[in-house]
Amino acid sequence: MNQEIQPKDQTIVLIHHAKNHPWTELQMAHEPLTHAKNKEFKEKYLSSCFDETYNLSNSEIKEWWNLRIELYSLYSHEDENCVKRIKGLWYLLTESDLEEIRNKKWTEFGFQQADPTTDFRGGGVQSLDDIINFVSDYKDSLVKQMCKPQNDFYFAASSINVTFFMKRYFHLQEQLDERDRKEIADRVALKNFCIFLVKEDNFWKKLHQLLLSDLFNEWMALKQRRPETTIMDYGPVLERVKQKTKRTFSIRLFGNIKQLIEFYQSL
Repeated sequence: MNQEIQPKDQTIVLIHHAKNHPWTELQMAHEPLTHAKNKEFKEKYLSSCFDETYNLSNSEIKEWWNLRIELYSLYSHEDENCVKRIKGLWYLLTESDLEEIRNKKWTEFGFQQADPTTDFRGGGVQSLDDIINFVSDYKDSLVKQMCKPQNDFYFAASSINVTFFMKRYFHLQEQLDERDRKEIADRVALKNFCIFLVKEDNFWKKLHQLLLSDLFNEWMALKQRRPETTIMDYGPVLERVKQKTKRTFSIRLFGNIKQLIEFYQSL
């Protein structure tokens, strides 16, 4: 998930540095507890009667834990690399240098306040990286459309919402337990996700970009059908994207990412 940004003559390489984390090697040798405890009756008691179970393979466990550690990083003004990320994003968006982090112009790109870092509390550093990746790939197309005032689409906030949903749904958020069962991926869905972590390069990035693009398309379709649409209608649109994601990952195991995307887009 590293990203290079080139303001003027200087290259800023944005890299996730290894952070201390609370998990032991023994914990990381096993699939997440939320997945292990999430078996339905059929798999829990009748698994010997069926060929397919949704236990994670060793390589899938490894990739899931690698991702969880990477997502563990929180934004901090004291972290020089975090500050470089913010400055790099600003340059991508404005092609100018950022003198102070606090700037009212951030709100034009869908941040809630003049200080954009307050928006990263839920999604951590990854929510910033996801915005950087999206802007890097779609600056002159989708991002321009998403940031037009008349479209009433809060680009940055929407991207962060997608990141937060993905973290929670795929069991990557902190302090999940059995009480969250209705909100997290079932066994099929998490198995699907982990399969693609292993065999598809940059799968997190590709999935985030798929969901954010679809969120914007759903929003614009609603505004076209109902010109009186306001930000108060945003919640149901975001919920529709979440439900499409859940249905896609839960329906069956897909052989490749093309099949997964085609199913998602058919909903």
